[in-house]
Amino acid sequence: MTAGLKGAHPLYEALEKLLSGTGLAYRLAPGKKSVAIMLAQNDTGAQSDAGSVALQPIDVTVAQQGAGGAGGPPVEQTTAGPVQGYRALSAESATRTNTPINEIPQSVQVIPRSLIDDQDSLTVGQALRNVSGVVGTNALQTPSYNSAYIRGFPADQWVDGLTTFYNGGDRDSLVNVERIEVLKGPNAVLYGGGSGTPLGGAINLVSKLPTDKAFAETGMRFGSFSFLQPYFDINEPVTQDGTVLFRITGEYTSTNSFIDVINTNRYSFNPTLTFTNKSDTTLTLQGRVTNWEQQEYQGLPATGTVTGSFRLNPDLFVGPSDIPKSTSRVESVTANFDHRFNEVWSTNVQARVSNTQFKDLVQNFTNGYDFAGNSPALPVAYWNLLNVSLYQQAKEVTLVGSSLFKFSFGPTENKLLLGADYSRVEDTGYMYGDYNDLSTLGYVNLLNPSFPTYVDPGPGVNNANLIIGGENTYISTGGYVQLQTTAWERIHLLGGLRVANLDIENVSPATPTSQQTSQNANASAILPRAGAVIDIVGGFSLFADYSQGLNGNPFTFYVGAPTPEHSEQVEAGAKFDLGYGFTGSAAAYEINRTGVPVFTGVGYEGIGKQRSRGADTDLLWQPDSHWKVLASYAYVNAILLNDIPGTAPAGSTLNIVPPHSGRLWVNYSFGPGPLDGWSIGAGVYAASGAYVDLANVYKTNGYFTVDANLGYVKDNLSASITVKNLTGEHYFVPYNYYGGRVWTGDTRSVVGKVSWKFQ
Repeated sequence: MTAGLKGAHPLYEALEKLLSGTGLAYRLAPGKKSVAIMLAQNDTGAQSDAGSVALQPIDVTVAQQGAGGAGGPPVEQTTAGPVQGYRALSAESATRTNTPINEIPQSVQVIPRSLIDDQDSLTVGQALRNVSGVVGTNALQTPSYNSAYIRGFPADQWVDGLTTFYNGGDRDSLVNVERIEVLKGPNAVLYGGGSGTPLGGAINLVSKLPTDKAFAETGMRFGSFSFLQPYFDINEPVTQDGTVLFRITGEYTSTNSFIDVINTNRYSFNPTLTFTNKSDTTLTLQGRVTNWEQQEYQGLPATGTVTGSFRLNPDLFVGPSDIPKSTSRVESVTANFDHRFNEVWSTNVQARVSNTQFKDLVQNFTNGYDFAGNSPALPVAYWNLLNVSLYQQAKEVTLVGSSLFKFSFGPTENKLLLGADYSRVEDTGYMYGDYNDLSTLGYVNLLNPSFPTYVDPGPGVNNANLIIGGENTYISTGGYVQLQTTAWERIHLLGGLRVANLDIENVSPATPTSQQTSQNANASAILPRAGAVIDIVGGFSLFADYSQGLNGNPFTFYVGAPTPEHSEQVEAGAKFDLGYGFTGSAAAYEINRTGVPVFTGVGYEGIGKQRSRGADTDLLWQPDSHWKVLASYAYVNAILLNDIPGTAPAGSTLNIVPPHSGRLWVNYSFGPGPLDGWSIGAGVYAASGAYVDLANVYKTNGYFTVDANLGYVKDNLSASITVKNLTGEHYFVPYNYYGGRVWTGDTRSVVGKVSWKFQ
């Protein structure tokens, strides 16, 4: 290691404590309260600003921890960047450059692998409870649509900065996730793909990458409801000099559910091959094969669960017990090429080809033409039944290229990013139902149900059973420029501009009551982004930002030409690193959406307007290597700004998202001593009641759940036992199915884990 000003600066002792034993080289620059951290020359895990494994320093604010005494957990270098306990020190998703989070003028939260492991999160949705203002996709939901929310509005889920259309396959797997980066806001400047740019925000799953140190880990999770989950992570350099590296992760899950009938089988395999000259050029090839099979869970009606004079069995599965399983599968290949020409100029190119297929089979309950069916069709508890099948396929090609230029000018340090992207999605889907006239549908008493045999309605003569269908093509193109400037080491500016184009073509086939239609829409926009972070005093900064978004809506069939949505966000807040391990951020914001698709009887029209206002905060306290405390809170006030004819008036609160929610997690690691290697953690998640429907007729009650974990890690052995919903809380939450139904919250469950690492 090189110490720079060893013994001559008050931060040196904290630096030594933070980095001791990590294998990191470091130096302390005169006159700065920051540390330039880089990997030793034989470790290919670090990423450069352009995303390569070249050895580039990352400036990380240390604040006043040295003077305060306690240095917190040691810094660990991962393949996604440096992490201190639960605190990621940098993020790439928000700017496409490796930038310290405290210098990014935007709310950015990172869930590192250390937090995922300490809580033994089983799904992406469980991990996302650690971030304020985020509602993750329900684990029982069929992976045929994305229903995550950030700050009250829909969010995209990405893998390694590229969109995953429909979020299909084994979307909940965490076996290949190094960290999850959550970006709050539209983020339109840097990202296109799929049907456009993010509206409410983005959830980016950052994958594990190969390193030049061989190891293998194999393990098993097991627990309640016959839960079994074997997994592995194998990393093996192909060449002795570390220029060709290979890593593969895999996981298989088989589990029943506290919901009757449901049995889930899913798997994910992720091979990765890296070619590098260990100095300036890297090519990484990533494969992804994921599959999901489960009986489609459609939730329960609001009447009989959160309202009404009777109560349904909360564990009820609506449909016959022998209904065939629905399926969802994704196959993709991603290439990532990095080259650094010199200290000033570097370039990055990403490309992905993917194929998503899914089949949904359900015996749907309805109230006549009201497909949400939150009230019975006949008293007391009789609903219509309708066999439905949906067949869908999406083929996606995405290409993103950018060049980064770093230069100094006077008192400023600058990063200029120039880039362009292209994405084409061919999306074909058809939904069938076994009816011509809903009045002929049979009924079921959900208080004492007897379900008929499921018959796949499938294609009929002249598409007689077709409910809705079409062939959509989305072509998203864009070019962007972004400038990051640090002036006088205290002012961090970010500005960007994207010229975006979204071309949507929709062809709907002929049905017995309509002719084949074809519409095309071509929308272009100039989307700006601007923000600033100002270091007020050591460890405390203020920030503000503005950004826009442009998005099409997949599997949405318009009356007339399809139209894209627009969104814009204004945000202001503070970021702090106050010493003694206390770090975090807080922000207030407003997001406005226009062009929201509204169903007007026959199809959709882009006439909706919505607004979300609120505040959120994410805090960490890590005073030493033993204690890690995480806390978050979000207030979301999301409403309709105009009437939806026949559905809801202006001023109605948007459904699904709770106005208040928060998380507290405390973890303590023992040692050294007789309990060395042991850790214990516990936490609570709480949420207020939320509306089930846009009309605000039905609402769930508030609830809280408690989780606890006991873990042991020593040498090559890792073991833990985790209890989810320790107190056995009974609760309901909104479920995004046909616009809003109800889901019975997770019951108490116990999961054990044992793994062994070979190295």
